[in-house]
Amino acid sequence: MNKIIILGNSGSGKTWLANTLHDQTGFPVTHLDNLFWEPNGFDRKRSPETVDQLIQESLTSESWIVEGVFGELAQSFILSATTLIWLDIPWEICKKRLIDRGSENRIHHDRIQTETNLANLIQWASEYYTRTDLRSHSGHESLFNSFVGRKSHLREERETAGVVRRFKRSIRKEFF
Repeated sequence: MNKIIILGNSGSGKTWLANTLHDQTGFPVTHLDNLFWEPNGFDRKRSPETVDQLIQESLTSESWIVEGVFGELAQSFILSATTLIWLDIPWEICKKRLIDRGSENRIHHDRIQTETNLANLIQWASEYYTRTDLRSHSGHESLFNSFVGRKSHLREERETAGVVRRFKRSIRKEFF
């Protein structure tokens, strides 16, 4: 049984890590963005009742991976989690990844809307170190420090690759 939470700023690599671990294990992935926002955009929040229902549904799996920036939603998974990974990647890298991701999205979406959304996301993500809510550096640090299970605080991209390698070895030992 593995129940993994991955926290970090926008562009830190949370989704990539969650999807990579999913590919190795088959564990279902819950993206906190998908719990928080209505489908088809990041401009309409779901109702608290709907979010709670989706969280409860996600908790029913024997093993799972949860990733996102929403620390207040991650709290609902913490008591069940076995592992917490905090991707505390430098802002310059996160910003570059967001810009690169935005460039890819322009191919498929309305360029003006995409540029506006990207600018808003970059502005919001740049405030990660100054905000004080559970979606911030200090909020993630608080969740990380209070977590009693296995935990990793990753500050460099190469450390993330190391987690993937170690996880792959541990899964092989566990299942073979």
